[in-house]
Amino acid sequence: MSKIIEDYIKELNQKLEDLPESDRQDVIDYYHEFLLDGDFQTEQAIIEDLGTPKMLARKVLADYSASADSQSTKQSRKSSHSNLKTIWLILLGVLAAPIGIPLAIVFAFVMIAVLVIFCAVFIAFVAFVLALITGGIFVLVKTFGLLCSSNWATGMFYVGLSLALTTIGIMLLPIIGKFVQFLLARCATLFRYLGGKIFKRHYFKTRSTSGIEE
Repeated sequence: MSKIIEDYIKELNQKLEDLPESDRQDVIDYYHEFLLDGDFQTEQAIIEDLGTPKMLARKVLADYSASADSQSTKQSRKSSHSNLKTIWLILLGVLAAPIGIPLAIVFAFVMIAVLVIFCAVFIAFVAFVLALITGGIFVLVKTFGLLCSSNWATGMFYVGLSLALTTIGIMLLPIIGKFVQFLLARCATLFRYLGGKIFKRHYFKTRSTSGIEE
């Protein structure tokens, strides 16, 4: 193997550290053989065909994250962290994919817009929960003096209302975590779908997938 190919493969391997070891080795073996068979003589020739190791790694990781097959092997690890990583890898892969600058910008804009919408929904939900708690406390403080006056019955009503608001807010607090997981799961699913539409050429190449037509 020439020094040029050796250096390219070594850097690619480092950039693919997020892939499981067995899958990473298969990908490295595939592109190693690809470069040897192609008889590339210069680094520029490799970059023109595959992109830089960093760009190729992003496309491989994005294709892997968007792949239904790869996701089915990670059913037990569908955590918020893994979904967030999936979203990030696919977004980076879209930006690195050679699908034309205008089209890349459109897809990236759509994905970023989706993230903004999901963040807005999350912030609105958190604000609603906090408003219930703070509103309940505020009502309690403002009406506490009524309990010691002739309007004690009205005071009792507002005290009950404040306790109800605060209790509902506190009960909703644990749901915030579940809500985040739900939003990230739905967002990751959407990104996988969009990624599957974008990556017509499969960059996640292994010995078992190398027969896929590009």
